[in-house]
Order: sequence, then C-alpha cells, then structure tokens
Amino acid sequence: MTSWTYIVGLCALIVTALAVTGWWRYGFAMWAIRPKQMRVDRLGLCVSAPLDVQRINSILESFAGGFNAMIARPSATAWQGYCESLPTLNRPFAEEGAAMGYTLRRLFFYSPTAFETDVVRPRPEFRYLYYVGLGFWSGMRNHDAHRLTEVTRGLDPLHGFLCYDGYGFKLAFFDYPNDVNAVRRLDSLEGYARNAAYQGVGRALWFRFMDRPDLFIEHVSRFGVHAVDAAAGAGLAVVFVNPDRLEFARAWAAKMPAEWQPHVHLGMCFGLKARSINNVEQFERDTAGLGSKVKDAVFAAIRECDRIELLVRAERGDNGYRDWRVRVTQWMADHIEYPLAGVKTPQQAASRLERGTVRGSKES
Repeated sequence: MTSWTYIVGLCALIVTALAVTGWWRYGFAMWAIRPKQMRVDRLGLCVSAPLDVQRINSILESFAGGFNAMIARPSATAWQGYCESLPTLNRPFAEEGAAMGYTLRRLFFYSPTAFETDVVRPRPEFRYLYYVGLGFWSGMRNHDAHRLTEVTRGLDPLHGFLCYDGYGFKLAFFDYPNDVNAVRRLDSLEGYARNAAYQGVGRALWFRFMDRPDLFIEHVSRFGVHAVDAAAGAGLAVVFVNPDRLEFARAWAAKMPAEWQPHVHLGMCFGLKARSINNVEQFERDTAGLGSKVKDAVFAAIRECDRIELLVRAERGDNGYRDWRVRVTQWMADHIEYPLAGVKTPQQAASRLERGTVRGSKES
C-alpha cells in the first residue's frame, strides 16, 4: 500500500506540475506544422528566381512558426515573442499563423469576444492578418458554411469578413491542386461572404502561379463572376509580399486582363494599406525610393481607403464590407492610373467619370 500511495502521490505531483507550468502544451506538437513541408519545392509553387524562392520559403516558415508558437508553448505569450523576433517583412505572416492556432490553444473553445479582446485589440496593427488566420483555421477544420458564419458572428462587421478570405485561401492553396472542384464548397456561402472567400482564393493562386501569370489567368477565368474577386486577392498578395519591390508588383499587375484591372487595383490598395499599418517606419523606408508619381498614387490610395472605411462605418449599413470594396474600386478607377502609375489629372478623372461605373464593381 505504501508503494502504491507513493506512486499515486508522485503522479499527482507530476500532473500538478504539468498543469501549473503549462508543459503539457508540448503535447500539441503533434498538431504543429513542419516547416520543411512548407517550402516552394514541396508545395509545387511556380516560383523559380532564387531570391523569390528564398522570400516565399521564409514567409511560409514564419507562418508555420507563428502557429507552432501559439499552440505548443507553455507560455501564453511565447507566440508574441516569436513574432517580434522576425524581420518586418515576415512578421505579419507569423501573426496570421498565430491567430490560426488561437482556438486550438484554447482547447477548441472559441469566443468572438475573447478573440477580439485577446488577439486583435492589443495589436491592432495586425488586425487584418488575425481575421484571415482565424478563417484559415476554419478551413483546416473543414467547417461548413453554417459553422463558418457562426465563427464570424460577433466580430468586427467589416474586418470580420476576412475570415472568409482565410477560408478561401486554405481551400485554394491546399485542396485545389488536387481537386479543382474544391472551391465549389464556397458556393454554399451566402451573400457577400462568397465574394470575400474568392478574394482568398485569388491570394492563394497568386502564390501558386507567381511566375506564371498566364496560368493564374487561366485558372481564375473559370470562376465566372467571382474572377474579379480572385483578381482583387492577387492584387493584395503581390504588394503585401513585395512592399519593398513595388515595381515587381506593378509589372505583374500590368499583365492582368483589362476587365480585371480595377479589381487588381483594389487589392493593391488594400495590401498597401495593411502594410502601412503593420510598421509605419518600415513602410516609409520601403516607399522612399519610389518615383514621385507612384508614391503619390500609393499614399492617395491609402488615404482614400481610410476615408471610405470611416464613412462606411458611420453609415452602419448591413453591407459595409461590400460597400467599402465597391467604393474604393470605383475611386481607384476614377483617380489613379493603373497600376499605381500616378494620380490622374482633373481632366483624366473627368473623362473617366463620363464613361461610367467600373464593370463588375457591383459584385465585388
């Protein structure tokens, strides 16, 4: 009896120590993403230039690292330390990965109020990434449309739509290469949620076909009315991944079909807006070397994006995220030369206004 009492007591002490120290969370390592699997060659991405391969590999590694630090570290703040240790270019992706692991760390207990309080509000400069990461988790969990809608309920009425973006990204990045019909799951989403999800699809396919814009066009053309949403997602991705190489992004955008260009422009605006709040000083350094016309276009677009967001929030309409995107798309078409080539003169803007509304803007 004495030996059994000793064993039981020892086990109790071990369990207590694990509970108090949080060491038991190392058990979540089985859920961890293996960084070696998140590489250009392993994923079959169309990226070939050595510097581009290095960049994408480091981004994917950072995303995986953020997720792993969130789920499998005893400290509740370990993920913050990991994210802060990264270069400015990569940190947002680690923050996104950490948000993906938030619900898992909480033992699958999810509360939109807690997510906003614990993750979004303390670090608002990464707010867009957090919602995308949360939606990515829903994609990894194969949530259906109803469950995904429940995840977004109670989140910020505008930015919460980015959960659908993250969900669409997961389907296109991981499932679509094996089954092109995988994105048909998005058909069950209602209203503008589907548009937002296809934006994520476009982001994912940009990563997959970065060196082959012709293949990107071929695949996205299959999405019918949602091709413009996917085009917007690609526009966002190309500038967000290359905030310090905007000429690279502009050259890629220039290859897109004319009917998609207003929506690619929208994505570029949103991507630059996101980068500008991630780290203000770094964004100023990244844009310092741009030509004056391009620089003027970049900052004019960001200012207008902010202004329209404030207006939409003040209106408190039922379709705020849609209205935000539609109005920015139209303003960019009316006032900014594509792709971010300069601010149009009053004469150019007047001529554009006479030609009417952007084709497809009502849907995206």
